[in-house]
Amino acid sequence: MLATKDPSGVARRRLRRRYGCGARCRLDLPRVPALGTDAGNDARLKLAGGEQPASRPRHAARASVAPRGYDHEVQLAFTTVDEFHSLLEQAGEALDYREVWPRLFPVGNCPPELMRTLVADIVQSDERFAWESDVHVGLAAWHAQRRDLADVAFTVVDLETTGATPGFAKITEIGAVRLEGGREVDTFSALVNPGVPIPAMITGITGIDDETVAGAPPIDVVLAKFVDFAAHSVLVAHNAPFDLGFLDYELGRLRRQTFPRPALDTLRLARKLCPQQRCSLSALSYRFDTRVKPVHRALQDAQATGELLVLFLSWLQEQGMTTLEEVARFCAPGTRRNYHKIAHTEGLPTGPGVYLMRDGKGAALYIGKAENLRRRTRDHFLQRQAYRARQALELLERIDVVETGSEFAALLLEGRLIAKHKPPHNSHGTRASSYHYVKLSAEEYPRLYSTPNLREDGSYYAGPFRKASVARRFVDCINGAYPLRTCTRMPRAAGAHACPRAGTGACLAPCSQAPNGDYAAVVAAVSRVLDGHAEGLDERLRQRQAALVEALAFEQAARLQHQREALARALRGVRRLRDAQRADVVLLYPAKRRGWIALWGIRAGSVVVEREVGRSAFDERAAHGFLAAVAASEPHRPPLPAAAIDEMLLVHSWLEHHRASTNCLDVGALVRGEEPCDEAASRLLARVCACTHEAGAGPCPPPA
Repeated sequence: MLATKDPSGVARRRLRRRYGCGARCRLDLPRVPALGTDAGNDARLKLAGGEQPASRPRHAARASVAPRGYDHEVQLAFTTVDEFHSLLEQAGEALDYREVWPRLFPVGNCPPELMRTLVADIVQSDERFAWESDVHVGLAAWHAQRRDLADVAFTVVDLETTGATPGFAKITEIGAVRLEGGREVDTFSALVNPGVPIPAMITGITGIDDETVAGAPPIDVVLAKFVDFAAHSVLVAHNAPFDLGFLDYELGRLRRQTFPRPALDTLRLARKLCPQQRCSLSALSYRFDTRVKPVHRALQDAQATGELLVLFLSWLQEQGMTTLEEVARFCAPGTRRNYHKIAHTEGLPTGPGVYLMRDGKGAALYIGKAENLRRRTRDHFLQRQAYRARQALELLERIDVVETGSEFAALLLEGRLIAKHKPPHNSHGTRASSYHYVKLSAEEYPRLYSTPNLREDGSYYAGPFRKASVARRFVDCINGAYPLRTCTRMPRAAGAHACPRAGTGACLAPCSQAPNGDYAAVVAAVSRVLDGHAEGLDERLRQRQAALVEALAFEQAARLQHQREALARALRGVRRLRDAQRADVVLLYPAKRRGWIALWGIRAGSVVVEREVGRSAFDERAAHGFLAAVAASEPHRPPLPAAAIDEMLLVHSWLEHHRASTNCLDVGALVRGEEPCDEAASRLLARVCACTHEAGAGPCPPPA
């Protein structure tokens, strides 16, 4: 066993050199004996800020470093090296030293450079350890146990089940293909009798019903055969946690065992190798033109996954990954791979603002707002995140922030930056061009349909709706209740035959007969529904649904229920936009500069005037000018452009929760001409003084 260097002297010199504490930095660091010896295994490295009480435990010793570049307490205690060795043996794979550090060294706020240096002292001084990468530490004995990819057998498996939760749902089919040397050498396919009814939804997806599995063996018989088939191989699946979750559950129930690890996941590989692309099995299969296409049956899906695995492994080998352990580490969860990037959050401000995650080329990956920028950005690394946010961490190279002074300003700026940059990993605010309207055309006999296009053609437009499916279902519901025509071009020839909808009474058929004013009445009723007044329509649908239930026509009644739900959802959106356009207010919040106030003039739900004013310079004349600009502004009028509704709905949502606060001043009476501008200006000045006082800037100066 090699003797360690003197980490006490190393740490002392490093701390003094880095933090400039010189003679003022007292470091009572006992010399640590050789690691691996009894004395060395029990040794502790202490950074002490003075004499410690005799009764105080040794691991609680603290250091007080003079505050020059670093003013935090540093607590450091070496656990035994054997404990580090045991931790690696239990994990069975290399570990990121930044993750194991809290378990081995209970140190608060330790700088990353010092953290790595102290770990490097251990690795270099003990032949049992070895660096696997820049951040991963493993056991040197593993090098002789590495498995070359060319020598590894893979069993690619896929399951069909009755649901998504192991234990509650059961396996109905197991399909697998065994790959050796990159070639398919054997296949496994077996139906399983789940012992429970198969839901109709599952049958519609897989084609497997109760009759199909009636004569199939139970899972305990099939699983035993699969265990033999997969022996001495590495399991692979697309979305492996799902398939291995079921397999481990059943094997644990039958034998108190689980399938061996590591296992590979082609979904994780695809998301790493093909970022910003759809990575479902079907999408990957058609993109890379696999010989076998997935059809929601176990064997075919496993064969398609196997072809993708061979392709992905060849790509990884080109990148220098030639062993199973390297590929398994490449597949590790994103939180483990990207935790070291939390260093980008050091030094960020703690106030409100907007943060932009950027890649190596400076392109925006993800944009978010925060009440506390440092805390929110750190949450991306410390808490479970949505898939899009995790993908952004994969490519993250730096984090830029913009301080705003208030959470409302951050909310507005976030939406505007998202609309401008359209970051690929933001899900909201990037698809305004795909919003849909419900259009009642300006023709002799209007028709109703959904469209993403807004034109000045005299037609009536409702919306826009953020989801095209909501607009389409809204149209289907109205066309099913009112006899409007649906043909894109109405025949003009004399004696033209009416469409099939006319024969069922679903259309007044203006193409074959004069409606005699009935069509205009229907158009007027539809216009009321598009305005948000659909009480009569919902009552008609409810009565029709009740009649179908009495006639035992439950499937038709269920379809009507879906129509009523679609109608209610669309109308909520119409009414919400209508309510948003009624807001005429001024919002006041502290600006970034101390003693300044940010003002937003909102007319008909849209932000029309924005200013930052100093407390001392904002007098009655300035308030009068600001309010005059708000009243004279021309807001958006229906139909609203798609690019405007995101910010309008953000403002509306904010006002719903903050309208009663002192930061919100209603100027509706001023806009309608019911209040003199001088009175409104006096109210605005009072609110500005109240806001500055709440912000801790002191009372307003007396008027001149």
